[in-house]
Amino acid sequence: MRSRLILPAVCLLLAGCVTTTSGPPRQEARAHYLLGASALGENNPTMALQEFLAAEKAAPRDAEIQDGLAQAYLQKRAYDLAEKHYRKAIDLSDGAPQYYNNLGALYLTMERYDDAIPVFRKAAENLLFATPEVAWTGIGLAYFQKHDYVAAERYYRKARELNPRYTQALFRLGELYYGQDRPVEAVEALSRAVELNPRFVEGHYWLGLAAMKARDNNRARRAFQETIKLAPDSEQARLARNYLLILP
Repeated sequence: MRSRLILPAVCLLLAGCVTTTSGPPRQEARAHYLLGASALGENNPTMALQEFLAAEKAAPRDAEIQDGLAQAYLQKRAYDLAEKHYRKAIDLSDGAPQYYNNLGALYLTMERYDDAIPVFRKAAENLLFATPEVAWTGIGLAYFQKHDYVAAERYYRKARELNPRYTQALFRLGELYYGQDRPVEAVEALSRAVELNPRFVEGHYWLGLAAMKARDNNRARRAFQETIKLAPDSEQARLARNYLLILP
């Protein structure tokens, strides 16, 4: 079964600061931090790293800045440094769950699935974590990558029970059902995902695949057309055009 990793979009920049500094150094750190966060949002990890390093110099014990550094290193594919700074963020915040979640996402990227599962669990089981469905989905994806599809489905469903509107849990269920040759269930899950997030390009593309497998050619055609409309230059759109050529 084809799979992709949770993007660092699960990371929680600007999620709240934990710091021991105050006064002018703190103001300087905050200014550099905000510039770094902006650079990350603009997909400029080099500038982000420069700003976060300047922020760290002014406020070395700020967990939020350590998390920003980790995200910049992650985008630069400096995974060992990303792990180091995520762990610093965890220590400085006394185990804030959003940083455990972000570390779990890093381990997925590094294909360290056995390491990702307990880290995600620490986030998911923390009653102070506002979005535990994200971490439960991360556990599901780790099991999916380990080819334990029964466990993967269990955790995706747990995430969906906590938040029926969480698109990623629905999408991952659809992906799982597609790979298990359960196309009707896949169509149901993916249809709900794109209903909740109409601009979800990959969701539309996989809905097209699932609908083809379910022999619902009209729905497949609409899904592929929407994929092309939303992201005409994407790889999914290229593949969607090919599928449209062979649909009856």
